[in-house]
Amino acid sequence: MKHIIVIALTLFLAVFVMAQERNYISTCGKTKTSVKWSEEHKDGKIYLNTVQGNERHEYILDNAYKTESWKIINPVSNTNLTVSLKNGKYSISGKFNGKPISKTVKSNGKPWYQNIAYNAGLTLKNGNSLEYECFRPDNIKLYTMSATKKGVEKLDGRNTVKIEVCLTGFMSVFWSCDYYFDTTTLMFVGYKGVNGGPGTPETKISISR
Repeated sequence: MKHIIVIALTLFLAVFVMAQERNYISTCGKTKTSVKWSEEHKDGKIYLNTVQGNERHEYILDNAYKTESWKIINPVSNTNLTVSLKNGKYSISGKFNGKPISKTVKSNGKPWYQNIAYNAGLTLKNGNSLEYECFRPDNIKLYTMSATKKGVEKLDGRNTVKIEVCLTGFMSVFWSCDYYFDTTTLMFVGYKGVNGGPGTPETKISISR
């Protein structure tokens, strides 16, 4: 009987671990890459890791989904960079594209959601819009962003909550993208947006089949 309980518990834990992993496919033109998310809830924190190609992002979030620290690791570009927020100031240190970097940046006073795809559905569960700040990964500059709920829309045959993200102020007319979340769980299920200059194909992210 004891062995049966141990086996059952092991199977339960295995299923729980698997439930914390999500796999997506990112398509841009003819290029397809896999994206893997894994998360762990421990000691009142959320530990989220994402891997796409050679690049790994590690996030530590509080239980309100606000980012406390963010790390980028990419051996190919010689990047190993950590950003953390404390007392209204961001500390940035490490290497970015092979160049040493060490500086502080003052927060604009908005919540830091570095990976809005992870939390926008949950954060806007009872609201319609929010402003937040995040760093652009290709230049490590801080931007204030806006996320607005646009209602329910079909994506890949399923009903999803669509949330539009754009820059704030007059810059909002120059770029925007759409994130999609499961209507029941509010977990991220898709993305559409152009991540580049004129002529760049649209990037679409969807759940891996």
